[in-house]
Amino acid sequence: MFKKLINALFKKKASNTANLYYFENLKNKEVTKEEIQHNNNNTNNIDNIDNIDNIDNKPFRYYSFEEEYQQAFYDYLFGMPNSFTSSHNDELSEFISDKVESLLLNPKLILDALPILPISLSKIIEQLNNDDFDADTLISLIQQEPAIAAKVIELANSTYYNRSSKEINDLKSAFMVLGIKGLSEGVINGFVNKLVPQSSIYFRQYGQKIWQHSLSTGVNAKTLVAKSKIKNDAAQAYFIGLISNLGDVIIYQLMIDAFAVVHPDCQPNSTLFKNIMAKNSKKLTYFIAKHWNFPSSILEVLALQTKVKRAALLPALHKKLPIACYVYEAKLISELQLRMAQETLDDEYIKEVKTSLLFTSEAIDYLNLLINENK
Repeated sequence: MFKKLINALFKKKASNTANLYYFENLKNKEVTKEEIQHNNNNTNNIDNIDNIDNIDNKPFRYYSFEEEYQQAFYDYLFGMPNSFTSSHNDELSEFISDKVESLLLNPKLILDALPILPISLSKIIEQLNNDDFDADTLISLIQQEPAIAAKVIELANSTYYNRSSKEINDLKSAFMVLGIKGLSEGVINGFVNKLVPQSSIYFRQYGQKIWQHSLSTGVNAKTLVAKSKIKNDAAQAYFIGLISNLGDVIIYQLMIDAFAVVHPDCQPNSTLFKNIMAKNSKKLTYFIAKHWNFPSSILEVLALQTKVKRAALLPALHKKLPIACYVYEAKLISELQLRMAQETLDDEYIKEVKTSLLFTSEAIDYLNLLINENK
């Protein structure tokens, strides 16, 4: 997706700045520890979103339970730090991370390289939001996007929607099974899934983990909102939850493309890359949604996600815009879900998650339900 951009970025310095044979020579370079800083600006007032278009480049480190929780999820995505990545960073990773950071400081370059939001998708969403939509027109529009059509049919064949043994293989049948809300989910899934890295066999498993995280965040957001006083916003919550991790997807794609250009045999698994994603993904998600001219109601939720630096602000967030609070909690629950499927987490840890990271009764009750189902 970003190969032309990456090629332009590395063409002059790749050969003489980085040690491209670091892993073969097994030479480590000690990382200089910068003075610990943490940006608390705007954390006490979620109304201040005036500087949303500025990505900071300040040092980042984990020091609270919530930040350690986020670190643990990135370890799930990319693997635990080994004996040298926890205290050292190889020259190649430092070199590439510096370049990716420079791109993130100028997000317009990234946005210009993104695929254009299909006109047909805009029309599909418009039709889905129209109470008087025409089914034939809607199906015709979806047929113009094969990847989206495939996802709609796949969803219609899922056990959640298809309670019979009859296979669904066309859009009209899929519509009869899914209904308007299910069809909306399939359309959104199809578009977002197109952005997930698919090309590299080695990296595909990580791309699929990020996609699963996006999908479960959407489902969780829809579930929480459906149980709340704003249940009519459940469909929008699903959409926002699903796209709330686009920044992770794009940053990960940038890393893949960068390694492919510089050294295709190396892995982007250092702590540096986890820090880049933790620092920048939420803001990049907002920029992407703004670039695609998503409705202001969606942009406001995504903007607030970038401003909530800690879960202690969830009461204020819920008071200002409840759906933003539910999306935030949905993402945290999704991270825990995926980790629980891979590792055993003790009761005290889960209790700390509920106590420190969740605010609404809907989120706590839902997490309790998921834990009971997991036993």
